[in-house]
Amino acid sequence: MTLEEAIHEALSRSALPLKAAEITKLVKPTIGRAATPKAVATALEALSSAGTLNRIIAGTRSKPLPLFTPHSLEAATAALLQHSVHASRKEQEAVKLKAKLPAGLQPFFEAALGRLVATGAAFVLTGAKPLVYSRRPLPSELLNAAMRSSLKKMLQAVNSVRTPPASWEDLVAWLDAAPPMPPAPSAPLFETAPVPGEAELRAWYDLDRIRSSSVMIPIPQTFARYQAWSAERGAVADSQVLRNLIETLYINGQLLLEPCERPQDLPDHERALLVPMSLGPPGYSWCWLS
Repeated sequence: MTLEEAIHEALSRSALPLKAAEITKLVKPTIGRAATPKAVATALEALSSAGTLNRIIAGTRSKPLPLFTPHSLEAATAALLQHSVHASRKEQEAVKLKAKLPAGLQPFFEAALGRLVATGAAFVLTGAKPLVYSRRPLPSELLNAAMRSSLKKMLQAVNSVRTPPASWEDLVAWLDAAPPMPPAPSAPLFETAPVPGEAELRAWYDLDRIRSSSVMIPIPQTFARYQAWSAERGAVADSQVLRNLIETLYINGQLLLEPCERPQDLPDHERALLVPMSLGPPGYSWCWLS
């Protein structure tokens, strides 16, 4: 394997753009002594000049820091944004999150944030200063100290004539109670199911790969992304559509499948997503080969 091939392989496994020093550590076990910082830096510059890698300038004007990725700038923006959102223990202002991104990626901020919200990887609380959360907060979590104090005074007042009296915990539980689920459609609307392409599949894989310790992503997890994507379009996802897409890419040699040794143990909705393999049990998890 050449140094350039090792760099591509290492970067393809990372949704996040990486620094030259990080890439050097990743390729050294494969390339050995030839993977010197200077050799890696030269190869990265050549690959980015050839257009096979995207070069993103982070850092400051006085100390620029190049980052490299084979993924699109839109995908890189989504990956960096999701990393920033989930690395924080509290909500962050959208405008400050945008400012944290490298200047070259800031034009893609709104689209990337929309993608994270659509897939459930982020939640935006609108207002004068929109706030971004790593998940949808519970209603009670939005109460500040002044609100809590006022509510407790109100609760004390109404409890004087309420039987039985309500506790603070009762009020919080009422605020946080989930609304009833809408009734499920009587039958899957296969004829109206939107059909994703390779681009959407790659974007969903990149999002799941960030949180996964393995390159193999379960097909049911990808199907959840497809369901959210379909819901945005006012349609119902069809498991057969996703299964056919993955099977086609597998036959074309574009992705790798990992078999499920005991498909009979899976629930019906997951078993419907299994993709036949040329040999052995059907595939349950998958990853890109390029």
